[in-house]
Amino acid sequence: MHSMNVRLFRLFGIPVEINLSWLLILALMTWTFATGFYPDVLPDAGRTELWMLGFATAILLFVSILLHEFSHSLVAARNGLPIRKITLFLFGGVAQMERDVDNPTVELKMAAAGPLMSVALAALFFALSKIFAGQRFAHVLMHNLAYVNMLVLVFNMVPGFPLDGGRILRAAIWRRTGNIQKATRIASRIGNAFAIVLMIYGVVNLFGGVVIGGLWLVFIGFFLKQAAQSGYLLVTFRQTLGHLRVSDVMRSPVVTVDAAESLRRLVDEYVLRHHYASFPVIDGGKLAGMVSLKDVKRVDMARWNEARVGEVADREIVKYALRPEYPAETLVGLMMKKGYGRLPVTDDEGAVVGIVSRRDLMETIKMMAYLEE
Repeated sequence: MHSMNVRLFRLFGIPVEINLSWLLILALMTWTFATGFYPDVLPDAGRTELWMLGFATAILLFVSILLHEFSHSLVAARNGLPIRKITLFLFGGVAQMERDVDNPTVELKMAAAGPLMSVALAALFFALSKIFAGQRFAHVLMHNLAYVNMLVLVFNMVPGFPLDGGRILRAAIWRRTGNIQKATRIASRIGNAFAIVLMIYGVVNLFGGVVIGGLWLVFIGFFLKQAAQSGYLLVTFRQTLGHLRVSDVMRSPVVTVDAAESLRRLVDEYVLRHHYASFPVIDGGKLAGMVSLKDVKRVDMARWNEARVGEVADREIVKYALRPEYPAETLVGLMMKKGYGRLPVTDDEGAVVGIVSRRDLMETIKMMAYLEE
């Protein structure tokens, strides 16, 4: 998904990107407003005017979403939480922080900033609708944007994680109990229930003939459900792994393959014998990358005898190599967010001393969670 992001600009020092999925939602929103809303409000408007209004509404709505995310980001940066970037994607926008919030008061301030921005934007567009009262198209556009921003406010204030209302609730429970895992579990369950209600209501609308509205509700509900579940899992993982190191999770010794080996020998002597889908690659005794079955499949089988492991290995993974003393929660970001299935562990000299798989991580989490129950 990251390869589908395009950098647009920097604002207040924060990079802003769009994911290519945003173009799809921009087109759908333009179509929705141009064919499903403005024809009823402006029945005598021409086709071109309706589509221009629809496009302008979609663009200004995304500007509103961007400002909403910036409100969160600026509060975060002011409280010592640097923002890596803001990305607009299929279902809105998301700000990526360098590290997680570790204080319920900061979480509360950050969460409240979004709704306050929505109120300010709704008030601004409402005022502009009055200023442009004599210009029909501009008046309708501004009035609609004020209304939509109020809908965004109401929607976001539902007390279910990951919505702003859910984050406010989580911050309040966290502050009272001192337990972020419990606070996230409660807010996530409410968010999950709300998402299911949205999807059911969307399906009812679909059967009732309201196709566009029904599909929107189902898609948004599905996205919220996934976000609520993954948000709780990430917090649980970090809490469970909090006192562990990579050395507590890794396996050792490790089966490694030399960069000079042929792909034929890799398959016959390593994959078939050890039944692993990937192996650390060493060159001169140091980690040089990882090679997987996917890398092998990119090479014609007729060339397996002459092609070398070092030619096809993923060398990018070297910069993500772990150290035994690293906190185990480092694995959550690399394996759950970046999608790595196996990660090598090296010493200070770059020699491979262990390896961690996603299965090892999940088994450790399950055992620790069981012991802590």
